[in-house]
Amino acid sequence: QPWEGASWEGFVIEQILTARAARGEGGDAYFFRSHDGYEADLVIESGRTREVIEIKLTSGPAPEDLARLAKVGDLIKATQLVLLCRVRKSVTTGRQWVTNLPDYLRAKV
Repeated sequence: QPWEGASWEGFVIEQILTARAARGEGGDAYFFRSHDGYEADLVIESGRTREVIEIKLTSGPAPEDLARLAKVGDLIKATQLVLLCRVRKSVTTGRQWVTNLPDYLRAKV
């Protein structure tokens, strides 16, 4: 269904922000879109950390997803890039992390 992706994004954002609030973590959270169409579903700034999170319903992210995430990260000078989707196993490469929601929430606790 066309609404599934947006519903998934909303659910994930709610889970992340709720978990952060439960831990007493401050910071600013917002959506980012550039004039030329690059976007991130969630950007979290806290102290010197700027985390860019792109949320996808897929269990098989495409190389283009990672390339767009890297471009957004460069545009806003992110310290960490997260592609949050339904992969079985999380993979970290440099400042880029492809992960699923349970692993993300466990790592951030």
